[in-house]
Amino acid sequence: MVCELFYDTLDSGNRQLLEQWIDDHPSYESVDASGDIEDADFDVCIIDKGAFQEHLDALRAKKTGAAPVLLPYLLLLPESGTDIIDSDAGQLADNVVTETIDEIVSLPIQQAELNWRLEALLRLRSQSLTLRERERELERQVDLFEKAQDIANVGAWEYDLDAEEGWWTDEARRIHALPDDTPPSPELSLQHFHPEDRSIIQEAFETAVEEGEPYDFEVRLIDAEDNWRWVRTRGEPQYEDGEMVRIRGTIQDITERKERELDLQRIKQAVESAGHAILITDPDGRIEYVNSGFEEITGFTQAEVVGKTPHVLNSGAMPEGYFEDFWDTILSGEVWAEEIVNRRKNGETYTAMQTVAPVTDGDEIHAFVAVQDDITERKEQEETLERRTHAIDEAPVGITITDPEREDNPMIYVNDAFVDMTGYPREEGIGENCRFLQGENTDPDKVAEIREAIDAEEPISIDLKNYRKDGTEFWNHLEIAPVRDDAGAVVNYIGFQQDVTERKERQRQLGVLDRVLRHNLRNNMNVIRGRAETINVETSGEVAASAEKIVDTSDQLIELAEKERQITELLREDPTQNQINVCDRLQDVVSSVGSEYSDATIAVECPGDVTVEAMPQFGQAIKELVTNAVIHNDSPSPEVTVTVTQTDETVRLAVADSGPRIPEMERDILVDQAEQTPLYHGSGLGLWLVKLLTARSGGTITVEENSPAGNIVGIELSR
Repeated sequence: MVCELFYDTLDSGNRQLLEQWIDDHPSYESVDASGDIEDADFDVCIIDKGAFQEHLDALRAKKTGAAPVLLPYLLLLPESGTDIIDSDAGQLADNVVTETIDEIVSLPIQQAELNWRLEALLRLRSQSLTLRERERELERQVDLFEKAQDIANVGAWEYDLDAEEGWWTDEARRIHALPDDTPPSPELSLQHFHPEDRSIIQEAFETAVEEGEPYDFEVRLIDAEDNWRWVRTRGEPQYEDGEMVRIRGTIQDITERKERELDLQRIKQAVESAGHAILITDPDGRIEYVNSGFEEITGFTQAEVVGKTPHVLNSGAMPEGYFEDFWDTILSGEVWAEEIVNRRKNGETYTAMQTVAPVTDGDEIHAFVAVQDDITERKEQEETLERRTHAIDEAPVGITITDPEREDNPMIYVNDAFVDMTGYPREEGIGENCRFLQGENTDPDKVAEIREAIDAEEPISIDLKNYRKDGTEFWNHLEIAPVRDDAGAVVNYIGFQQDVTERKERQRQLGVLDRVLRHNLRNNMNVIRGRAETINVETSGEVAASAEKIVDTSDQLIELAEKERQITELLREDPTQNQINVCDRLQDVVSSVGSEYSDATIAVECPGDVTVEAMPQFGQAIKELVTNAVIHNDSPSPEVTVTVTQTDETVRLAVADSGPRIPEMERDILVDQAEQTPLYHGSGLGLWLVKLLTARSGGTITVEENSPAGNIVGIELSR
């Protein structure tokens, strides 16, 4: 300890004894305060009366400057020096420690007492120094606590169980947005928690009080200004002598962190639910994360690829230099967006549109994010569309597409065959309605049919006389069909156009030939028949029999010519189908055939109203089958049964007889197995008519053996 000796009036004997005594105590060190008092450094000051009187103000300033640390002063007074009390303005009395002098000693004094007095003063100084250090440490802690509150938005609170009083810091009050003079209480804080979270905090606090259980929750709080925020609130019981005396805790505003977490959660959910494959790699290209879309598209699980590079997807199909360009791009900080052919886990390849972006902080790359969109199906569709477009472009028939959304439903596409067929260049056709192909001899009734079909959004098939660019006529077999979207709305019309001029000419010539042939054959056969009838009447015996044979043969030839006419007309006409009542047609057939062949018995089994889609002339096919069953039966009383059965989708009509088997060649005609060779000489035009009417009605024919004898000819049609 450093003792300053500051005396002026002590006699030399006492001064010498005091200095000697201090020097003999190694725990003390004396300094001479002959210099400036303000610059002196000491732990205790021993001062006499003269120095006290002379330097009172300086000593008082020195003591005040050291506060709150005690700088003790020991005043030595001779017994006759009590008048010093007056010099201290009445502040010294009865050896009481004052603000300036801490101890007064009357001389003479025993050395032991002096030592005791000094040690007492130095203990007080040491205690004041320790207390000051603790105060400073506490100040530092309080300052750090306040700064921590400001930085971390953390407030503290305490609830005294005995006093039932609360306390909280300014930050806790700020989080609640309450005025500074608001007295804290658990009830006040509780009412600010979100109604859905309030019971959680209430139960946790009560459990802490009753059972000593700490708690830590992240909940919602609505402050006094109706601001909504997230807080983390903690509570922990405090004990003294084994008894719980208080609950202490913290409350922290974590709104920003919670919002970041929620944003990250939403981003993660978005990434996980994305239909694209997403992967994240480190700067060296090693995979750190893949989403469920990656697992679904590639077949690899996250565990199988994390730590590896995207090389696991390499299909070997990319051209040389692809990956070199890829790395040069992303390492330079730019985004890469190109198609890539990858390999799935099962070995299949797929095409993806891949976008890879570097994640940077300044100039430093921290990671790469890759997004892959599986476009395999789209690429296949594009290739299919390209092939179809090429097929349409190269089709041997004219194809046009129109847009009904545009005024006058103009053509938006024509293929090469249309250009070749009409002579109009593509640029002259695009944007025009195809009526520019019509001319002087175009049938206005057929044009009206086309217009009605388009207005009704229905398909149509029709032959129409059109004109080429050079003015020449041609017959155009035109088929128009509406194209609908998924909702059923018509978005386009597609037209198929075929030059059928030669076919029309053949049909015309066939018609002329048919008329000439039938006219001449009928006239000549009538002449032959008339002569044969005359011979039959005027002669007898073998000659008359031969004449009768000529008459029968003439009738057969005339009938054959009539069937040829029917077949020719069918071939010349476009097939049309109507709803036909099968039972009504059967009754007409039975009535007609029965009146002609009165010995025959024709039975019909038809269940009520049965309708089919068939040609209007389909009744002639039924009549032909029933007539054949009668006339080819060798019984004098032929029996024929016509049975009709139906399902939800089809109707079957079966004509059964008990006569001889239909010759193989004739059966082949019906079931479409007759091979047209020079040796073929089938004469069953009636069966050809049945086959043609059935085929053009969309039906099928079967021929079976009846039991015990005869045939069953079946026709199946759609309802």
